[in-house]
Amino acid sequence: MIAALEMAAIAAGKEILSVRAKGATVMVKSDRTPVTEADRRAEQLILDFLARTYPHVPVVAEELAEAGQCPSYAQEMFFLVDALDGTGDFIAGRNEFTVNIALVSDHAPVAGVVYAPALGRIWSGFTGQAEVADVSLDGEISGRRRIYTRASPKMPVALVSVTHKEPETEDWLKHLPEHETAHVGSSLKFCLLAEGRADVYPRLVCLKQWDIAAGDAVLRAAGGSTLSLDGAPLRYGVEGADFGCSRFVGWGRAPGA
Repeated sequence: MIAALEMAAIAAGKEILSVRAKGATVMVKSDRTPVTEADRRAEQLILDFLARTYPHVPVVAEELAEAGQCPSYAQEMFFLVDALDGTGDFIAGRNEFTVNIALVSDHAPVAGVVYAPALGRIWSGFTGQAEVADVSLDGEISGRRRIYTRASPKMPVALVSVTHKEPETEDWLKHLPEHETAHVGSSLKFCLLAEGRADVYPRLVCLKQWDIAAGDAVLRAAGGSTLSLDGAPLRYGVEGADFGCSRFVGWGRAPGA
């Protein structure tokens, strides 16, 4: 399955880069967030692929939800798709945007792929095994290697969003012991935790589950965790959640772990 999801993500990434090369028109959705042709074309490509390859597994995706074509919740096994995470970074001409595809089972992300097409890097994870690899312009994968989170160093690195300045997150960081702060876009924050290049990622505003499921899958597979503020592992597809995501902290190694 990981190989199939990587194939779909890389194909979607090609669509995104093609749209960027021609110039993307920006529109505004009902929730006042931006969307482009790249979001929609990439998502449709992934939806078509999943429908052919896994026809019996439901799919929840960002633009499907905007169109009112997703259920309000899912209970068993389903895919979560964000075909262009970091649309703001994409619009601004930065390279920190990703294609995210995750499989959720029993409320947990059990497999996921995060692809950064402009960076030529892909991360994947399933239970107990996380990897990173390079991707060439023609979509060939090379240099695949295992990745692991690291034990928190004397000077941990905390990751925060490039485009969103959140007072709640800043307040949380004030209570963290001495640390460095780095600004990173999209779900790449989870991937840096998974590679052992950073240590904590707090997000204290509401996101959608498709924003984080694939990155969370990679992080968990590398030995990390994504915890709600009460210390429990983040759950997906919970009834009544409307695929909203509670506030959370992603850890390379949670305190006491």
